[in-house]
Amino acid sequence: MENSEFELEKEKLKEVVEKFKETIKYYELRAQAVPKLYKDNELMIENFINMYDEKMQKMFKTINSPYFARIDFKRENENTAEKLYIGKIGAVDEENNIITIDWRAPISSIYYDSNIGKTSYIAPEGVCKGELLLKRQYNIENQKLISYQDVDTVANDELLKPYLNSSADNRLKNIVSTIQKEQNQIIREPLNKNIIVQGVAGSGKTTVALHRIAYLVYNYRDTVKPNQYLVIGPNKFFISYISNVLPDLDVENVNQLTYDELCKEYINEDFALISEDEKIRQYIKNSNSLNFQNLKVSMEFKNALDKYIEEIDKNIIPDKNIEIKGYVIFSSEFIKNIYKSIENPVIYDNIEKKVNKTNLLLQKYVEDNLDDIKENLQNQFKEKTKNVSNELKYKEMDILSSIEKELSKGFKQRLNKFFNQLLPNIYKTYITFLSRINEYIYLSNYNIKNENVNYNIKNLKSKKVEFEDLSSLIYLKTRINGGGEYANYKQVAIDEAQDFGDFNFVALKKLLSNATFSIFGDLAQSIYQYRGIKNWESVQEIAFNNKCEIKNLHKSYRTTTEIMNCASNITKHLGLNVAEPVIRHGKKVEFINFSGVDEQIKTIENILEEYLKEDFKTIAIICKDEDEASSISKRLNKKFNSVNITDSDTMYNGGICAITSYLAKGLEFDGAIVSNASKLKYDENNDMEMKLLYVAMTRPLHELKVLYDNELVKPLYNML
Repeated sequence: MENSEFELEKEKLKEVVEKFKETIKYYELRAQAVPKLYKDNELMIENFINMYDEKMQKMFKTINSPYFARIDFKRENENTAEKLYIGKIGAVDEENNIITIDWRAPISSIYYDSNIGKTSYIAPEGVCKGELLLKRQYNIENQKLISYQDVDTVANDELLKPYLNSSADNRLKNIVSTIQKEQNQIIREPLNKNIIVQGVAGSGKTTVALHRIAYLVYNYRDTVKPNQYLVIGPNKFFISYISNVLPDLDVENVNQLTYDELCKEYINEDFALISEDEKIRQYIKNSNSLNFQNLKVSMEFKNALDKYIEEIDKNIIPDKNIEIKGYVIFSSEFIKNIYKSIENPVIYDNIEKKVNKTNLLLQKYVEDNLDDIKENLQNQFKEKTKNVSNELKYKEMDILSSIEKELSKGFKQRLNKFFNQLLPNIYKTYITFLSRINEYIYLSNYNIKNENVNYNIKNLKSKKVEFEDLSSLIYLKTRINGGGEYANYKQVAIDEAQDFGDFNFVALKKLLSNATFSIFGDLAQSIYQYRGIKNWESVQEIAFNNKCEIKNLHKSYRTTTEIMNCASNITKHLGLNVAEPVIRHGKKVEFINFSGVDEQIKTIENILEEYLKEDFKTIAIICKDEDEASSISKRLNKKFNSVNITDSDTMYNGGICAITSYLAKGLEFDGAIVSNASKLKYDENNDMEMKLLYVAMTRPLHELKVLYDNELVKPLYNML
C-alpha cells in the first residue's frame, strides 16, 4: 500500500473516531436535558433517556474499530462517487449526517456480493444501479489502523487468512468483515422465505444463522419486534455459547431455546430430558434397539396420533346433560349436534376453539330462545310434580324460579364450568395414547415390542421424557389447544437441524404457524441415527409443501486444509459430499499410538503442554462417550485445570475441556485431541460411529492430534 494513501486512511480513521466521540457527547447532553424538557412526563423522560443511552452504548462498543470496510460507489447518472465506510453499526452525527453505514443496510450488500465494475443493489425504493470503484478491507485495533487491502487486488483466501488464523474466541465476533458471497446471500434472504441450508462442517452455519437474525431484526424493525424471532439450538450449552454473540451483533431480546425447553414452556409441564449418551451406546450395540425412537419422529407416528385426536374430537362432548338441580337445560345429544355443526377447519383448527364456540353458541341459544327453554322447564316441572304434595310442589316451584333467574342472567358461569372441564391434560393424554398405541399403528411392522412402549410409559410417569416424545407433545397440544401466543413468532432459526425427524419439523410448523423458517444442518453430522433425517428433500416436501428452498454451503472456513482433508476420509467412506477447504495451511494431523490408559493420559498431557505454549485459549479432548470424557477429565485435573462438559452444563469460558463429540457438534476450539480413534473404539461399518468421529475431527481451528490404541480405524489408515 502506498505510504501517502495509508496516511490518508489514518487521518480518516482519526476523523471518524472524533465524530464518534462528539456524537456520544451530544447524546449524553441530550439525555441530561430530557428531564428539564419533559418535566412531569415520566414515561417520556424514561423513553428518551433509554433511546440516547442505547445509541451511546452502541457507539462505545464499536469506537475502537468503527468500521471494517469501505466502498466507493458511483450511482447511475451521477458524476461523483460516494465513499461509504461500513461498520458493525450505522452511526450518524447530531445533524443526521452519515458517519458509518451498518453492515446490514441494503447498500452494504455491494461489499459482500459485487466485484469492481457495474453493479446494483436492492433498496427499499427499488433496484439501484451504479459502478463499484473501490472495495477496501481494514484491520483496525484500538482506534489504530494496522493495515488495509483492496479486495479486487488480493485473492479471497488471502483476505480470509488473518481472520481464520485468529482464536475461536474472536471469530464469531469478527465475522461481519469476512462474510462470503454465498453466506451473505443466505443472510439477506427476505423474511417471508423458508430456507434449508445444508452446510459442511466449518462452513459457518451457526454464524450465518445468527447474522441472518441480526439482519432481519435490523431491516424489519418497523414491522417485527425482536421477541418475535426464535433461535432453536441443540442443547443448553450451545444456547449459552451463542447467547453471548447476539448482543455483539446489536441484537437484544431474541428468544433462544432448545427444542425441549420450547416444549416444556408450551405444554406447561416440568420434566427431565433423558440423556442421549445411553441411547447412543444402545444404538451402537444394536441398531434395531431404538426402532421405537425412530418411529416416534416419523410421519407414521404423526398419522397414528391424528387417528387418536379424531377420537378425542369425536368424544370430547360427554354423554352428560347440562342440568340444574335435576332440570335438563341441554341434552348431551343437543350439545353434540351443536359441536358437530362447527365445520370450518381453517378457523376452528383445534378442539379448544370448537369447544369454546359450542359454549358461545349455547349462550346465544339461551338468549334467543329463553321462552322456549322456560316452556320446556315448565313441562319438566309438570312431569316432576304430577303426583306430589303441595308442599313439595311449592319447593319445586322455588327451584324452578331460581333456575329461570339464572337463565335470564345468561347462564354463562355454569356453561363455562361445564366446558372448561372437557379439555384433557396433554401430558396424560400422550401417556394414554401410548398405552393404546396398538389400536392406531401396528408396532410389529416396525419390529417394536410392547416392552419398549411400557418402558417409555414408565419413564413418562416419572416425568422423564425422551427427545423423540417432544414432537408428539407439541403436536397434541396444538391440535387440542392451539398455538396461542406462539402464533406471534415471525421467524425461526434452527441450528443442528439434521438431528430432527420429519415429525419434529411438522410439529414446529403447526405450533409456530405464522413464522417462516431458516433451517441449518449437515447430513454428515447427523449422529443420532435413530431419529435424524436422511435427506432435506423430505423436510422440504412434508413440512413446507415444497415452499422452501434448499441452499448449500460447500466451503469449510474453520479448519486448516490438512485437518479438513484428513476428516474427508470419513465422509468419502460414508459416501457423502466432501467439504472444500479454504486454502489455509497448518501443521499436519498427528496420529499417536498408545497402549493402555496411563500412556493415553501421559500423551494427552504432553499435547496439552504443547498447545498451551502455543497460547491456545480453547482446547478440547473429544471423546466418544460421557464415561470416557469424565474419566479423562478426572485424571487430567491432577495436573491441569480441566472441566468435563456434560449436557447439563450451560457455560464454557475457555481453557481445557473434555467433551463428547455429540456435545461438541457446532462448537469450535483452537486445538483438539481425539482421545481414541482405534478400530476397537469406532466401528467402520456403523455410520453413526463414523459420523461421531467426523464431528470430533472437524472441531479444531488450527491443530488436531488423533490418538489410537493399537490399530487406527480403517478410513484413516492412509493418513499414517
